[in-house]
Amino acid sequence: MAGKAIQCYFSSRHYGIAFWGCLVQVIAVVQNKGGVGKTTLTRVLAEYFSRKGRRVLAIDLDAQCNLSRRFLEMEYDQADPDGVLPPLHPLFQEGDDGGWSGRSSSADVYFQGEVYPYPTRIEGLEVLPGHGPRLRQVELVRVGDVREQVHNRLYEFLVLAEVRDAYDLALIDTAPAKGPLTISAMRAATHAIIPTTLEPQPIEGLFGMLQLWRQEMHSRDTSRPPLKIAAIQPNLFRKGVALHEGLLDSLRKDTAVASLLSPVILHQRIAFAESDHAQARPKSVFDLAEKDPARLEAIAMCEYVARSLSEGGAGL
Repeated sequence: MAGKAIQCYFSSRHYGIAFWGCLVQVIAVVQNKGGVGKTTLTRVLAEYFSRKGRRVLAIDLDAQCNLSRRFLEMEYDQADPDGVLPPLHPLFQEGDDGGWSGRSSSADVYFQGEVYPYPTRIEGLEVLPGHGPRLRQVELVRVGDVREQVHNRLYEFLVLAEVRDAYDLALIDTAPAKGPLTISAMRAATHAIIPTTLEPQPIEGLFGMLQLWRQEMHSRDTSRPPLKIAAIQPNLFRKGVALHEGLLDSLRKDTAVASLLSPVILHQRIAFAESDHAQARPKSVFDLAEKDPARLEAIAMCEYVARSLSEGGAGL
């Protein structure tokens, strides 16, 4: 698939009614507070499902492009001191006269044209990287146009026949925000995962995302199945820290959260941080020793999410 363009012309607007039964499963990893591990969870899930034989597309909607850096050698954008851009696609040939720059990103989904997913070192896993300046440009669309040009566009992309034929699962990493791109990810998703650390601000962010989820549930086209919560995932937990243990206990007692809360607790482990480094050896937490605690926790979390996908997850 990596050498084939996906046409993004969107001449029709109601793919879901006809094709929903064939749509790939789509997981949006969302939290409007930063530092909770969205990118790490997205990467771990992408690796897990691709190793299980699923054809996975990882989509980076965060202008910081952290997920993209985990799989590709991103380049710095000389026109934007804070921006990064995707590398030249491996199948791009200098001198091509088709007008393509040789780079493709998740931002291309929101414009008329073509999208080229990138292959990764992991068989079965392709990535649609971010492009900082262009993703920020997407969010500057006029209020009157945001629904058609941003909110609905990723969904329309993921129900295209080329996408449905190429992938079984899409994973979307989002920015720490509740802006148009995050709404677009929620609109496109069949399932959502909300990671949270056990601290006051991320807990506030968790409840903010649940509010956004409910808004999506109420505004979603009734011809589509509801957006399910695959997991509220506690992350970076420190045993013996009274704040962490107290907030986790509170979540378990909260009737609005308890049924959505993952039973798997991801502890703060250096192995998760090390696996994010470009020079990490091994490159994947799944290549650690069989009894390594980080590997065991990652597998348990992924298996729980897999069961949530097969069972449908939780509704309102």
